[in-house]
Amino acid sequence: MNVALRQLRAFLAVARRGSFSRAAEDIGVSQSALSLSVRHLENELGLKLLDRTTRQVTLTNIGETLVATSSRLIDELDVTLRELRDIGQQRRGRVVMACVPSVARGLMPKCVEYCSEKWPSISLSINDIAASEVVRKVSLGEMEFGLASGDIGSAELDIYPLMEDPFCLVCRKDDSWARKSSVSWTQLTGRRLLMLNNTSGSRQVIETTLKQSGVRVDVFLELAQPSSIHAMVEAGLGVAVIPRLAAPGRNDPTLVTRRMSKPAVTRTILLFRRKDRSLSPAAAAVWGALIELYGKGKRESP
Repeated sequence: MNVALRQLRAFLAVARRGSFSRAAEDIGVSQSALSLSVRHLENELGLKLLDRTTRQVTLTNIGETLVATSSRLIDELDVTLRELRDIGQQRRGRVVMACVPSVARGLMPKCVEYCSEKWPSISLSINDIAASEVVRKVSLGEMEFGLASGDIGSAELDIYPLMEDPFCLVCRKDDSWARKSSVSWTQLTGRRLLMLNNTSGSRQVIETTLKQSGVRVDVFLELAQPSSIHAMVEAGLGVAVIPRLAAPGRNDPTLVTRRMSKPAVTRTILLFRRKDRSLSPAAAAVWGALIELYGKGKRESP
């Protein structure tokens, strides 16, 4: 059986209006085209659906049955098609993504606010986890895309360098370094240093810079979360070198942030997804929003 959707719509229009001429006006076709569609439907079904006279059009019993069932189906189809169109136009959808905690804290609030204003029916689920886990989950397809730094090293990922994040020193306000505008890497010699552990994409950059600067430091404590680093520095257990996105805010009552210099070193925040999977329209919108808000170059969409 080969019943076309336009034939059903034509029949329902006639049933609703009780007239071929008025139905043709409603759906924007000629009366002859409308009559042909209904005739083809009747021929395909092998049933008479309408009784036609020169004065009126009435439904047969079979026609009344078809109106009762097909009207509901057409309405459900129209709702489904509208929902799919809305998804295609980035008006709705759930985006599941992952990022390192410093990015969740430093970049995502502005992005979430931007997306909620532009696409209020898009919801985000943000997994703030270690860099290695971000890469793993995106590679496995558990997340649509991720943000992290460090050596991603995966041929299956499409990687976009989003922005540079400089390293800085965090110390207490009563530390002698709090009076400086910047601190050189060589000045770290002899200081007790608190470090992010190897789950952080920043750790390798810090260690490489220390080695190239000829600096030997006492790594007193390693932690996974920037907030834990802040607490330990606040307790007077040492100073920390961390990315600026992971640093305490300007209004912190106890801690201050100072630039690391000679050399000035940054980490690259990477935005990445699987090469072999297209982003959903909603995820592509959020991806583009991140580049629009934080990217240095032209906006790019997957």
